[in-house]
Amino acid sequence: MADTGALESQLSAINRWDPKVEALVDWDESAARERARETGCGPLAGWSVAVKDIIDLAGMPTRCNADFVPVQSAPKNAAIVDALLTRGAFVMSKSVTTTFAYSDPGPTRNPWNLDHTPGGSSSGSAAAVACGMARLALGSQTVGSVNRPASFCGVVGFKPTFAWFSVDGIFPFAPSVDTVGFFTSNVHDVQTTYSAVSGEPSQEAQMPLRIAYVPDQLCESAEPAMLEAIEAASRRLSAAGHDVSERSLPGLLTAAHDNHWELVAAEVAQSHRDLFSKYGASYTPKLRDLIERGHRVEKSRVEEIQTHRRQCIDRIDELFDTYDLLLTASAPGPAPHGLDSTGEPRMNLLWTYVGFPTLTLPMSLDASGLPLGMQLVGRRKKDQALLASGTVIEPLLAFTDKPSLRQERGTRSK
Repeated sequence: MADTGALESQLSAINRWDPKVEALVDWDESAARERARETGCGPLAGWSVAVKDIIDLAGMPTRCNADFVPVQSAPKNAAIVDALLTRGAFVMSKSVTTTFAYSDPGPTRNPWNLDHTPGGSSSGSAAAVACGMARLALGSQTVGSVNRPASFCGVVGFKPTFAWFSVDGIFPFAPSVDTVGFFTSNVHDVQTTYSAVSGEPSQEAQMPLRIAYVPDQLCESAEPAMLEAIEAASRRLSAAGHDVSERSLPGLLTAAHDNHWELVAAEVAQSHRDLFSKYGASYTPKLRDLIERGHRVEKSRVEEIQTHRRQCIDRIDELFDTYDLLLTASAPGPAPHGLDSTGEPRMNLLWTYVGFPTLTLPMSLDASGLPLGMQLVGRRKKDQALLASGTVIEPLLAFTDKPSLRQERGTRSK
């Protein structure tokens, strides 16, 4: 059974904040309490989980924030959900996604300021953890759908190495890059989750860390506030004895930005082929435009992109002969004002394109009180080493503020 005190605290947070933040889907307190009573033993015993609503839960509809498509109850749990449940966790609720996990927003608001986006597409999952509604939340990333909302909402976001965990039972977008991800309030909880599901024991980081600070991700630069925060964090890491040096990326990666969007467009057109033929006129504008673009991408072009990806992976692998981590911005800046956009994912795109693990840590607040997150990139298939490094860096950032406290002080829109 779940810890009674933790459960009551989370239920209180849901009842207090979800009417404002709108992070959850089909919230049912009685059902959540029953699932909590039925939890078993294991390393995640009693942990509550919010599940992004493109991920199947047996007996519940997977709505994908698409009310124009008829839905049926899922016949079984997604593989990642089963993995968590068999290790003692329970599902608190489904959480809001953008429509089919793309850029057309759902109703969720940023818990630090209700007039700002929480990011996407894992909007509800990031916001739920930020508000204390669940200890763990599941998301997915095809471009920047875990790391960006983690940065915007001031939580830890982890995207594992591509294909490290099964995406069976998760509505596909672009299978060549779709990756399940996790949100927690601290790195230790990500470590525990990763160890529980993967079977790999946690590690300790090799000290001092060799860190490459990468201010230029071969795209439009991050905003001044984000760059200043990253540079300040780099200085703090250096002062703690870590070896931090600025590094540029191989020019080969420049083409990744255009290539990734072409690949995603081509694959989403295939993933939605049947649904789009029936309901295309009702599709949300941004997703419809992407699918129509995907119809124009030739098979030979996709093959060229996949070749380029393999070349980029080799070049990035070489960087990790010298460095333990790459340090970058996790978003261009703080969460943008307005609810008609989920923000720009360009700071996450390269690492999703090449499939390397990424960890977002909240590092500071900007002048208006919105979170700013750093993004740590680790070596492929060495996810535990990345998480171990995160446990070393996290306390140096001293990010301790919580959005619920700020709301009580009257610093957010009502």
